[in-house]
Amino acid sequence: MILIIAAAPLETTILRQHIDGCQTITCGSSQLFTGKLQGQHIILGHSGIGQINMALQLSRFLSTYSPQAVFLCGCGGSYPDSLLKNGDLALANNEIFGDLGVATADKFIPLEQLRLPQEQSLAPIVQQQYALDHDLLNWAQKILPTTPCGTFVTINCCSGSPALSDELQQRTGGICENMEGAAAAQVCAELNVPLLELRGISNPTGSRNPQQWDIAGGADAAQAGILKLLANWPPQ
Repeated sequence: MILIIAAAPLETTILRQHIDGCQTITCGSSQLFTGKLQGQHIILGHSGIGQINMALQLSRFLSTYSPQAVFLCGCGGSYPDSLLKNGDLALANNEIFGDLGVATADKFIPLEQLRLPQEQSLAPIVQQQYALDHDLLNWAQKILPTTPCGTFVTINCCSGSPALSDELQQRTGGICENMEGAAAAQVCAELNVPLLELRGISNPTGSRNPQQWDIAGGADAAQAGILKLLANWPPQ
């Protein structure tokens, strides 16, 4: 079984329409959808927007179900030098907590450089960056060979200005900005569940101009990628 998760229902509209024998089940306060998608047994759920919601809901789902893998899909914003445009699909090889640290007057100091005390015997060590499952990513790249792959950057405060967009891109080397991925990567790393993240580009970072946004197009691209991957599951 594969667990598919997205932040918002808009990001799974097409997937839910294609579930064969779809049934609804509850997990905590959440409604999940189960059935077959492209012939594969799936459970599909939503986290809500943001890192806290993703960590809470995904932890809840994974404490109840034991999927072979988690597929995270949704929309994302492209950084200026990524060459990604609206409607493109992108795969994550790493996830970074982009704004976890200290902002000073002249620079940003990431968490990993702060030397804050963490005790692994008491709580999981928080990392700045998480590598996604290598084998799962290699398989996905074979199925989607023209899809760009790179670092995704998870933030609480989106890049609504060119200066912030450029700063995050230069500091992280990221290609795609989002609000949930690193939290999902942290949960999956802690629970030892393979994670694959793919996002459709809905907007360029650094702009709030509605004419530059296409959320539906980004969501459609991500869902098309999920359907193609499921049609070729399991990895050989």
